[in-house]
Amino acid sequence: MNSIRSTSTVVQNGSDGPGDRPIRWFFGVPFRPQTYANLLYVALAFPLGLLYFVTVVTGVSLGVGLSITLVGIPILFLTVLAVVVLAAVEALLATHLVGIETPLPTAFRADNPRSLLRAEDGYADALAALVTAPTTWTSFVLVFLKFVYGVLAFTVLVVSVSIVTAMLAAPLVYSDPHVSYVFGQYQIETLPAALAVAALGVVGGFVSFHLWNVLAMLGGVLNAVLLGAFHDEPGVDGGDVDGTDADNVGVDTSDIGETNVGASAVDGDEGDEREPLE
Repeated sequence: MNSIRSTSTVVQNGSDGPGDRPIRWFFGVPFRPQTYANLLYVALAFPLGLLYFVTVVTGVSLGVGLSITLVGIPILFLTVLAVVVLAAVEALLATHLVGIETPLPTAFRADNPRSLLRAEDGYADALAALVTAPTTWTSFVLVFLKFVYGVLAFTVLVVSVSIVTAMLAAPLVYSDPHVSYVFGQYQIETLPAALAVAALGVVGGFVSFHLWNVLAMLGGVLNAVLLGAFHDEPGVDGGDVDGTDADNVGVDTSDIGETNVGASAVDGDEGDEREPLE
């Protein structure tokens, strides 16, 4: 059985962590480039998730519906290939935007001799490996979960931006006779109250940045787990084709050495007991 190990590693950006300088870490979040890379990842989650979902549902529906003909099978196969390509795109996004190292699906790994990139035993063997690779089917899980994640990310992004923007605009709109500005259960009618709401909006903005970072991190970890859990597949990364773990196979030569020494000693004793022939 292949060992399962996590291949996700967080790329450090040199910023202080929450345990080192918590105040600087909290208020410095909008000044770190990684924050905006994470924000881009979160913003792309919904449109990409929707695209993935439509692609998979359309391909599977057409393939299953036409499976009674010769057309359905190629459509299903192309759908599987498309899902693996989409999973590879997600692996690249998680690696380069979020900073979580995520391996490509097995079919696109350069160190896999049966991958579509190398196909050392021919493309027929590479296509067979594509269908039987565990990461091919975890890619389906990733694509469907990406749609759910995209809806969640879109909701959090829109709600947080709307709330923070409304709070920051309090000093500008509270005195407008056509606007009734209510914060919770309180009617904002004075400038100090409006400034207090705006100050809370500033804090809410910093909280939103951290929330988007957490969302991006969760999405990257999800990709890494689904695509990296079966990193030690047979024939990949120098593993044995029959699935045997070479690290677990070995011979304890110490016992053999002791046995040989013991045998030599016995032979020596027997030699001493023998009487020379006259």
